[in-house]
Amino acid sequence: MNIWLVTTGSSDVQLTNNEDWNDWYRTIKKSIQRLPFKPTRATDDENEPYRLPARVLGIAYDRLAEAIQPNLTFPLLDGFTQELKKQAVEITQIIVLMSDQADVFPESERDTNRSPYWQDTCLLYPILERYFCEHFPEALLTPLLLKPDSVDRGLDNWDAVLGLVQREIRSLNIEPETVYVSHQAGTPAISSAVQFASLAKFGDRVKFLVSSEYREDRTHTIASSKYLGAIRLQEAKALLDRYDYAGVKVLIGGALDTQTQVFLDAGIQWNLADFQSFRDLLLNSNFIKAEDFKWWSFGYESAYLAVIRHRQGSIVDALFHSFRSVEGLICIWAETTYKDYIVYDKKGSPQVTERIKDILPEYWERIEEKQKKWLTEQREKNQQSIDKGQEGLPLSTGLFSQSLYMLFETVRPESKKNKYIKTVLYSAKDERNQQFHRLLGLQEENLFQAWKATNVEEWNAVLLGCLNFIAQVDSTSNFESIKSTSFMAKVHQELKDTIASL
Repeated sequence: MNIWLVTTGSSDVQLTNNEDWNDWYRTIKKSIQRLPFKPTRATDDENEPYRLPARVLGIAYDRLAEAIQPNLTFPLLDGFTQELKKQAVEITQIIVLMSDQADVFPESERDTNRSPYWQDTCLLYPILERYFCEHFPEALLTPLLLKPDSVDRGLDNWDAVLGLVQREIRSLNIEPETVYVSHQAGTPAISSAVQFASLAKFGDRVKFLVSSEYREDRTHTIASSKYLGAIRLQEAKALLDRYDYAGVKVLIGGALDTQTQVFLDAGIQWNLADFQSFRDLLLNSNFIKAEDFKWWSFGYESAYLAVIRHRQGSIVDALFHSFRSVEGLICIWAETTYKDYIVYDKKGSPQVTERIKDILPEYWERIEEKQKKWLTEQREKNQQSIDKGQEGLPLSTGLFSQSLYMLFETVRPESKKNKYIKTVLYSAKDERNQQFHRLLGLQEENLFQAWKATNVEEWNAVLLGCLNFIAQVDSTSNFESIKSTSFMAKVHQELKDTIASL
């Protein structure tokens, strides 16, 4: 089943001459409000046919069909028809898309020949029906009318027209093998909408018929893949601007080189906050070296993710990832610095063991004081295991929240005076917990308040200051912004440059 979807405009049906126009005009002048319409040529070429506004020609044809019929010419349609017959295409249905703005242009707004009302093609249907029945007698002819509901949303309004065209095309209950689309006639908005709507419904089954009304021999078909590729590329650029790497991969991943596909995969993992997989992808592709990605790089990546989430308007995610960047980095610092004193539970969570009192007795004393009940329960369970002849587990506590902060304070006492990190250690964590346990919504000011900031610049400064302090990075180094520390920022720029060059 092959379908031909045809848009229509004044250029589709023209007159070979204007010799009888005065006689025709006298017959129809009352129906066209005595407006001074007359056939005109688009150029000064003596072989150029004559054009009339589509509704005017339709009104004349309704009154004088037999007189007008011999004088009709179809420059674009003839080219399309010849091309389809040359390709031996059996057209089973022809869908004619026409316009009718009678509802939005009342009588009072039709008193000028410039009114869009006179450009409507709906009254050309008898002419088109006769043409298609002559050339494709076996094809089913289906008219589709575009009828806007207001002047503001007329046929020159791109958004409104797209909605009208999509509604009409979606209503077609057909599953053709190929859909031939000729979209050159009509307004630019209609032409564009037909391209998008037909591709959206029929995808790669679409073939576009393109021609020149002056050169029928230049008619040819264009595979939808070229149109789809261009559309998908623009969509991919928009998705990339929103950091939607998974969406970009779905749209154009197959057209990208191996390295660029790796960058997309890395971006996907980064969006999931799986910075380990993100790092491994970049290492395996030789984009970075192992020594480039320091132990503290994970924290900066999480912070940059928070910045991006804020830019996207996802305040909850921004709050979560910003705190995670600092707390997570403190945890990595502890695991890196005191790995001999840390074990992992069944879930893989780090636990600091009692043996750390050998090197940090004051820290373990604080743990004993703050978590006395928990440690007592552990000792009792261990004793029960020993009584049964089983080996007891090392006495430990989870390396998060209070126990993590106390370890950092003990080893880095200057943190109590650092204007950035003390925000996290002494106040921000409580604000974070309060916000995460409420279902009242989270606004931008709540994010800033949690970090003792008043705007996005201050929030970035506090976040960066915390990370630099934990990593012991000199503020005069390259880490003057969160973005400058992120490998994802570099990957994103690589993606933008590559996709922009396609």
